[in-house]
Amino acid sequence: MASSKQTQLIIVAVGIVAFGGLYYWQSKKDASSTNTEFNEASKTSAPQIKVVPEEIDKIDIKAKDKPEVVLTKTGTDWAMTAPVQTNKLQKTTIDEVLNALKGVQFKEPIGKGQNLYADYDLTPEKAVHVVASKGGTPVADLWLGAQKSRGQMARVGNDDQIWSISGASAWSFDKAPKDFRDRKVWDLAKDQVASVEIKDAKGTLDFVKEEGGGDAGTDAGASDATTDAGAKPTWTGTFDGKPIKDLQTSKVDDLVNAFALGGVLNADDFGDGKSDTETGLGSSETTTFDFKTKDGTSHKIVLGKTEGTKRYARKEGDATIYLLAESPSAWAESGLDKFVPAPAADAGVDGGDAGKGDAAKK
Repeated sequence: MASSKQTQLIIVAVGIVAFGGLYYWQSKKDASSTNTEFNEASKTSAPQIKVVPEEIDKIDIKAKDKPEVVLTKTGTDWAMTAPVQTNKLQKTTIDEVLNALKGVQFKEPIGKGQNLYADYDLTPEKAVHVVASKGGTPVADLWLGAQKSRGQMARVGNDDQIWSISGASAWSFDKAPKDFRDRKVWDLAKDQVASVEIKDAKGTLDFVKEEGGGDAGTDAGASDATTDAGAKPTWTGTFDGKPIKDLQTSKVDDLVNAFALGGVLNADDFGDGKSDTETGLGSSETTTFDFKTKDGTSHKIVLGKTEGTKRYARKEGDATIYLLAESPSAWAESGLDKFVPAPAADAGVDGGDAGKGDAAKK
């Protein structure tokens, strides 16, 4: 009997020891995965932000020195209401912002006080400020600053507590208005272009694609192998109605590529609010390009003044003022000399002096 009771006591004692050991190791494990600075050295509680992308109906972003962007959703459609009003947006960019907000996790407090903002690029001048709202109520109000070894620096709303966060970085929100807008000017596959007309102060250039190939319209000095009839399509051209001699067809290909490579012409930026005088689009000094496809569809665009290496442009039937990149912009005011080799420029077109660039129309 005594032996049985003694055995029971031993079993109980072993159980207590085992339980104590398990409790010790679990406590140690919990301690190793807990930010002790957050729980003990600071009494600050981590902000709770829950962003459900489908529920957000307004986004405000002020990124450093860029204009403030305001995006609003009606139903399932997004529109920009500031700095300009347009519903031609890239929804993938809006989704990128919302998913980044959804992924934000607060790791640890870094410091407290407005005097520390400059150290972490969290001043209004250097930070990215993003506010996502639902039904008029902010769901997330974040300021994002520098990326440090301890993570992305951030603060919440008017709170001067500085945090390190994970799951998102400032570059996800550091966007200008143009980054949210649909910059597509048109869809135009280069292999569908059948003709090109260029009109400017220098005259009118017309290029027509010859699907059968042949000698007409080939590069001067090209080998027989590249000029055989039946080879790849080539071009013939006229300047003010007169045939162009020694036309460099590769230059016409370059022109088409500038406006149709990849099947899409994208603008680099926009000229919202600028007058025709500022853009030059109301001037007689513009250059008009008309690309016609095999089905007879016309893609017409007018290029005006330059801004650096870019040019203001307006597509027929679209009031939007685009700022085209350097590649298409470089073809404005090109004239005949752009399409014939320099040594043969004097010969220019059939009929003598008609091919001497600007002199061709005198």
